[in-house]
Amino acid sequence: MLFSWAHKKKLTAAHVCVTGTGISSGRAGEPCKFSVSSQLADHHFANHCSVAFEGPSKPEINFVTGNEGIFECIWTPKLPGVYKVYVRFNNEQVPGSPFTCTIEGGYLHDSVTSAIRCRGRCLQTGNLNVYNEVLIEGADAVIGGVAVSMEGPGKPDILFRNEQQGLFVLYKCVVPGVYTLNIKFANNHVNGSPFNIRVL
Repeated sequence: MLFSWAHKKKLTAAHVCVTGTGISSGRAGEPCKFSVSSQLADHHFANHCSVAFEGPSKPEINFVTGNEGIFECIWTPKLPGVYKVYVRFNNEQVPGSPFTCTIEGGYLHDSVTSAIRCRGRCLQTGNLNVYNEVLIEGADAVIGGVAVSMEGPGKPDILFRNEQQGLFVLYKCVVPGVYTLNIKFANNHVNGSPFNIRVL
């Protein structure tokens, strides 16, 4: 008597497919979607998959399980920039992972940027050989923080101090002249930046 049976191929990361615009582009504050599937998957498939992100902000992530062998990932980035999207099956990268996704500016990014305010007399004039203070309000609510740089005839020393009022930027110049103070969030200037400061 002859017996025969079908040999089911073992499912590995190489058999997993990721599709959708959410692994290549999107806008800050808007949902980005992509699907993870495999023709060899069973109803335990989603339990063996993991998704992770690297980028300017920590996104909100939701999963929707569809038919057997497929599920959808919906993620909402808070800030624009370049993100890495990692999709793994049994801790192994699937083909194409990590994916590079470019997120453009959106309403959430604009609202956060407009909430940041810079204050202080030292945004217009500063004194030589002492630390001059500038207050940045609203920076504590920003994921990823702000970037500060200063250009001019000398190389200023820049320090930061966190207090209840906000983030203080302290700059000290040893060469007199006009300096440019750049304060950016997500690579975009905040309100009023760049600031031209005369240091005497």
